[in-house]
Amino acid sequence: MSTIKNLTCKEKILKHLEFEYLTLAWLSKKTGVPYPTLYSIFTENRIPLTQDRLNLINDACKTKFKLDTPVKTTA
Repeated sequence: MSTIKNLTCKEKILKHLEFEYLTLAWLSKKTGVPYPTLYSIFTENRIPLTQDRLNLINDACKTKFKLDTPVKTTA
């Protein structure tokens, strides 16, 4: 029996781009977000994906991705 992994919002966006044969360079041109910023968000995980940038991505890709909700832990 295989387990189903829940994908993060960023992983879903990357899968969508791959499925549509689109690149981060294309996304940069469509959104106006600099390529190095997108690279840092999706590849290096150095910059968080903000709601404003996600809105631009959704508009460009005609998608409805939502930011991940943080998991609350109890100590």
